[in-house]
Amino acid sequence: MIELSVIVCAHERHSDLDRCLAGLAALEDPVEVVVVDSASRVPCESLVDSYRARISKLRYLYVEQPGLSLARNAGVTAARGKVVAFVDDDAVPAPDWARAIIGAFERPDVGCVGGACRPVFAVPRPGWLSERLLQLAGITRFGTDAGEPRSSAEWPFGANMAFHREALAGAGQFSTALGRRGRSLLSGEDSDMVARVLALGWRVWLEPTAVVHHRVSAERCHGSYYWRRLWWNGIGRAVNPSVRVTARLLAAIPARLLLWAVARDRLYLYRLAESAGYFAARLGLVGGK
Repeated sequence: MIELSVIVCAHERHSDLDRCLAGLAALEDPVEVVVVDSASRVPCESLVDSYRARISKLRYLYVEQPGLSLARNAGVTAARGKVVAFVDDDAVPAPDWARAIIGAFERPDVGCVGGACRPVFAVPRPGWLSERLLQLAGITRFGTDAGEPRSSAEWPFGANMAFHREALAGAGQFSTALGRRGRSLLSGEDSDMVARVLALGWRVWLEPTAVVHHRVSAERCHGSYYWRRLWWNGIGRAVNPSVRVTARLLAAIPARLLLWAVARDRLYLYRLAESAGYFAARLGLVGGK
């Protein structure tokens, strides 16, 4: 059996995908790569084909209906590896990334591994863009020591995460009620999967030596992105049947205003949009489309 399958879900970002595939081609250890084209208006098949001489096990799938969870599920079905990893199309793995991911699964009860995502800024980083906010741009902050997450805030996410195939088989498919669709920033399909894997008795492991370099686009260096990102995060919490945080999010509003006044970290200010999105969805004013 193939040891490691890497699924890259791509949508419209051909230049980013080119850099990602170049990184996968430069890995020190062989992997299977499955590129799932999620309804790109201009399919990326020709770009993928250009890497066939450099990546020996390379597959391309086109999914006509947009949606990140649909693309993830299609990739899992096609993958043949004992370990199934996900790397975002705007992330570039370090040469030893695959070895570090596989090594973390040597512990027999580990069902999910999260690696480190280090930022590569497309434009100069603004001074207000804190480390906490960068988590919402796909950058990890769990430190340099390997181990289990201290809280759900450190759970792996889609830019750099891997699952034992048996854990995925037991947990079922990624929820299509969650995850990106079109221009929406709905998310949470990755953390929902991590929660289900944990509920089955598997351990989650953080491996800081499994590094990808994750592009922080110009859009993610503007405050408007974080207002939208957290608004959709609130909607995602509302549409996820396993999450009920109404009282906590209501009580958090004055606390976040106070924290913003004291710390001046914009995360606390932008998280007001999370509460707004949650209550708008719970009241039926918006949906997850």
